[in-house]
Order: sequence, then C-alpha cells, then structure tokens
Amino acid sequence: MEEFIKILTDQIRCAKARDGVARELSSHILDQAQAYEQSGMAHDKAVTKAVREMGDPVEIGVLMDRIHRPQFNWRMLLVTFVLSVMGMLCLIPVYGVERGCRQGLFMLAGFAVIAAVYFVDYSVIGRISAAAYLVMTIVLFIGRYCMATVNGRIPVMSILVYLYVPVFAGILYQLRMGGCRAVGEAIAVSVITFVLCTYFSSTMPASFNILLIMIIMVFAAIQKGVFGKGRKRMTAVAAAAVLLPSAAFLGYLIAGGAGFRVMRIKAFFQRDQYRDTYNYIYTVIDDILRNARFVGRGGSEMDGMQYATFTGAEGLVPLAAMHVYGFIAGILLVVMIIALVLHAVKIVRGQKNQLGFLVSMGCMLVLLLNCLEGILVNVGLFPATTVVIPFLTYGGGAAFVYAVLIGLLLSVHRYEKVYARETYACKPRWKVDLKIEKR
Repeated sequence: MEEFIKILTDQIRCAKARDGVARELSSHILDQAQAYEQSGMAHDKAVTKAVREMGDPVEIGVLMDRIHRPQFNWRMLLVTFVLSVMGMLCLIPVYGVERGCRQGLFMLAGFAVIAAVYFVDYSVIGRISAAAYLVMTIVLFIGRYCMATVNGRIPVMSILVYLYVPVFAGILYQLRMGGCRAVGEAIAVSVITFVLCTYFSSTMPASFNILLIMIIMVFAAIQKGVFGKGRKRMTAVAAAAVLLPSAAFLGYLIAGGAGFRVMRIKAFFQRDQYRDTYNYIYTVIDDILRNARFVGRGGSEMDGMQYATFTGAEGLVPLAAMHVYGFIAGILLVVMIIALVLHAVKIVRGQKNQLGFLVSMGCMLVLLLNCLEGILVNVGLFPATTVVIPFLTYGGGAAFVYAVLIGLLLSVHRYEKVYARETYACKPRWKVDLKIEKR
C-alpha cells in the first residue's frame, strides 16, 4: 500500500496536496480492506486486493494532479485591473493630472502587493494570527503619533485598520473546537478591536464596519462548525454578547451622546428641515444627480475640484466623476464594483476548509460593505459618512489595503483544490514516544 501511494503521489506536482491525498487514499484502501476482512479474508490479502482494485497508480496520480493543483482567478484580476484604471481616470478631474498620475503609481505598487500576497501561502495566518495582531497594534500605535493629522484624525488610519479583519480570521481559526468559551473570546476580541480601531482612526464609521464584519464572521464560524457542536447554544451566547453592548450604545446615543452624528442622521431623514445646515451635502448630491447627462459633463455649476474641496470626503469621487463623464460612466463603475464583489462571493462559496473560508469571507465582507456603503452615499441613499471605495479612493493606504485583501482572496482561491481537508495545519517539529513496561 505504501509503495502504491508513493508512486501515485509522486505524479502530483503540488507538494502541498500530497499529504492530504495520501491520507485520503490510505483511509479508502483500509476501509475497503476491512470490508474484505469481514468476509473472512486475511488482512494482508485484503489490503493487496484493495490496492489492486484501485488501478494504475501513475494514471490515477496524473488525474489527481489535474484536480489538486494551484489555480489562478484571471477574471477577478482583470476586474481589479479595469476598476483600478477607471478609478485613476475618475480621480483626474477631481484632483488634477498630477494626483491622477500619482494614483497610477499607487496602482502599480498595489499590483506588486497583490502578486506578493498571492504567492505567500495564506495558511500562515492561521499560525501567526495572535502575533500578527500584536505587531499590527504596535505599528498602528506608533503610526498614530508619527503621522500628520487632518482635522483631528489621520485619514490613512481609517483604511489601515481594516487589516485587522484577515488577522481576526486567523484568531477564529485558532479558537476552533473551543465551544461557547471560544465564542465569548471571539466576541471579546471583536470589542477590543473596535476600541482600538476607534482610537487609531478617530472615525466611528470604519470602527463600526469592522465590528459588524467581525460579528458576522463569528456567527458564520458557528454555522460552519468551527467552534464544534452545539450551534444553537453558541448562537444564543453570541447573540446575548452582541445585543447587550449594542443596547447600551443605543441608549448612549438616545441620551445625547455623539450629538453631531445624531444630527447627521436626523438631517438624512428630515432633509427639508436641515437644508441649510447638516443637509447641505444632500442638496448638492441631488443637484449633481438631477443635472447629470448620460454622456459628458452635467449641468451643475460645480466642477470636480470644487466638489472635492466642498465635500472633503474622498469616497464621493464617483459622484464627481458622474458629473464629469455622465451617467454611463457611473453605471459602468457600479457594474465593475458589483463584478468584483461577486467574484469574491464565489471564492467564499467554493471553500471547504475552515481557514480558507474565514479568510476569504473576511476579505469579501470588507469589499462588500465598503462598496455598498460607498454607492449608497454617492447617490444620497445613506447618511453622509467617510467611505473608502475599492480603487476609487485616492491614496496609497487604500491601494495597499485593498491589494492585500485581493491578494488574499486570490491566494485562497489558488489553494482551493489543493487542500483536501485541514491539511494546512501546522505539523509538530518533534515527536515523543513514551513506552511504559511492567517489570
């Protein structure tokens, strides 16, 4: 049996897939041999017959090589490239040619990051997640005091904190089979991350987005069986852990906390009453949408640079681009954004191993939430807030973070058919055999 499995696995070029395939074959052969033994056949003859019935090991190995090999998602990379180019063209009328060209350099650097992350095995996240969380926290803490602030906050921090999400996926994987206690620890890490993100970014929207993403990941991990059996009980524990602090925060808002944020929400629902104060931005959005043409510059008097200066929010660049290029350009942007998210969703649905599912889901949720929020804000269907739309927001920080997320998604997809089970788990470096003899 060992010789048969060795010949077969030698035909598989991807070394990472060999151990998993060998375990699957060994289990299948032994199961078949056990069936023969129950009918009265000797063990050695049963194993030999089970191996013989498998067929030619070379032929089977070649077929296995076609199945268990790295794959590349060219469509998602193409969508990413097209969206990046469109984003650069959208930024030129808003910030000028110089910044548009600089964004092109960020785009090229971003694709280098995508390539680097793609070729690094994503399973490393499952092994170093706790250390990565600590290192990232230290780096962000130092950066908070070294980077320049704009209006009391560091803009790049509002996007860099999203890197906590894939690290959190590794933490969830480390907590696997831990039951209700692990669920409680995961929720605790989510709350701690929310506090850290609020401190580093000085912006609540990004912190709330990350908290929401992590909570969804916890519930998804429960349903996936990451924490073990007893899903109903663990779901109840997670729901209680989430609802209690949420109710407390809602009471804080109702009592008058974060007054300017409450006023922004009121202005969104009562636009006529706050037309000249908090609601002025919605008036501008309505004006640009109403005067936009299908192709070409719209009838609004506000040009791109004035629009960017007025809003002070880089996430509203698509609306300015719609004003400059027309509705058709806006529709194409939305179509490409939807295509990017759908490719990410497809990768998540294709995952059978737990770590790949958690990592890809975290990256997908960041893309989905920011894209959905960004589109709704740009058309005035969501309260105006700081949004960072993938590849449509100016800056190297945004390009870097989304490049990491896209690279991780591509890396997960690359090994989708390589890991038959949890074959990426860290193997022990030492083996201790303890033998007790009775004298």
